[in-house]
Amino acid sequence: MANLVPIIFVAILYGIWKVLDGMQLPNTISIILVALVVICGAFFAFYKFSADPRRKAKIAREEKRLGRALTDEEMKEIQPRSAVGEFFASLFGVLFFVTVLRSFLFEPFQIPSGSMEPTLRVGDFLIVNKFSYGIKDPIWQNTLIETGKPQRGDVVVFKAPKQLHVDYIKRVVAVGGDKIKYDFVTQQLTLTRGDTGEVVTFTYSNAKANPDFLYHGDMQLERTETGDVTHQILNNPQPFNYAPYFYQQEGLPAGEWLVPQGHYFVMGDNRDNSEDSRFWGFVPEKNLVGKASVIWLSLDKKPNQFPSGLRFERMFTSIK
Repeated sequence: MANLVPIIFVAILYGIWKVLDGMQLPNTISIILVALVVICGAFFAFYKFSADPRRKAKIAREEKRLGRALTDEEMKEIQPRSAVGEFFASLFGVLFFVTVLRSFLFEPFQIPSGSMEPTLRVGDFLIVNKFSYGIKDPIWQNTLIETGKPQRGDVVVFKAPKQLHVDYIKRVVAVGGDKIKYDFVTQQLTLTRGDTGEVVTFTYSNAKANPDFLYHGDMQLERTETGDVTHQILNNPQPFNYAPYFYQQEGLPAGEWLVPQGHYFVMGDNRDNSEDSRFWGFVPEKNLVGKASVIWLSLDKKPNQFPSGLRFERMFTSIK
């Protein structure tokens, strides 16, 4: 029976995960981890503070009655732990550590699409700093301790506003109070800072066709964008008329947005192949998961394909 407990546990856990995932709940993994920590912690506490002391006392009384020490076999017969209880109690330490680490400090993240290329590529595995923008409870994501705010240029992971069970990764272009303008004809960004009123026109240089990135049958132009930070972006050589699909903010023309306080305007570095704030609006602060900091593994692969190797030059590099 003891050998079957882990197998039964994994099967039940998988079934619970599929049910919760089908319900499209945000933070499904966190819900499962917290529930397991509570269950395993209850078994651990029961044995440590109740069952084990009572067992030791009973062994001592029995040894006193017999006038000799009990053998190992005889001790095993006195109030033995159940297989299920022993299994859950043994998991508590590991699960508690993983839950604290993942909920409050670091969380792994895999790049599923090309929306952040060339900065982040399909097959990259990241470390996300959960504490960069506040310590939050793992279930409802309410901020418990303030630690900082996203800055313009940060690469952030967040819950998609229209799909809270899905994590997105984009770059913060504007913060609350800023006004942002995107000209799809010139493919240029203009930012009016809400705190100072300064108008920042992003500049672009070193444009060159990159054969590694083909979209819509064309090699994408890789350019250096200089604004609040300097980084690489991709653009299609022929501008697309996105205006009919832009998120329309009342009182502003298409392609211009005023970011509400407590919200952020985000964009993908792959400008013509990214579903971002231009199309669905702003990211509330509560949706933030953390700041993408380091690429710890990079598989050489394309979307929906098996990897063909490793990109060693990208491993253990910081994200800018």
